[in-house]
Amino acid sequence: MRNAVFTIALALGMLPLAGAGARAADANGVTISHPWARATPGGSTISAAFLEIKSEAGDKLVSASSPVAGRVEVHTHIMEGDVMKMRRVDALDIEPGKVRVLKPMGDHIMLMDLKEPLKEGGTVKMTLTFEKAGAVDVEAPVQAPGSMGHEMGGKPADGAASGHDAHKHQ
Repeated sequence: MRNAVFTIALALGMLPLAGAGARAADANGVTISHPWARATPGGSTISAAFLEIKSEAGDKLVSASSPVAGRVEVHTHIMEGDVMKMRRVDALDIEPGKVRVLKPMGDHIMLMDLKEPLKEGGTVKMTLTFEKAGAVDVEAPVQAPGSMGHEMGGKPADGAASGHDAHKHQ
């Protein structure tokens, strides 16, 4: 009977699928959804992770960590003249009841000094630390090196540079 209930729930979409990319983490009023990270091409020791954050009461993402990286930073993109640059930020505000989307070419989490390559199909464990909610553990599926995430079908947009090659770290 238990297997029949599981099969029905799975068929109706009531249970998340492993590796589906829509794994949600809820903790202390913060919901993390659609986490994912990019696989590393060649001998690269940097990658990025992306996700969506919602807090009904509002909060701030103040830091992130991962056992796969020697250093993890929260970044944003800014335009300086005609050049898009990444900048480390001390915190990202999460407005009450609104979703803050961390995505390619926008806010994101940089995974640096990787201890091993990130391989497509694997997962990356991260801990996100919020000012009010504290630590929230997240598991992010790893997508292809040039992926633009679930919104673009996992493929880079036409004409878009893959990875962080088109951006300058400051």
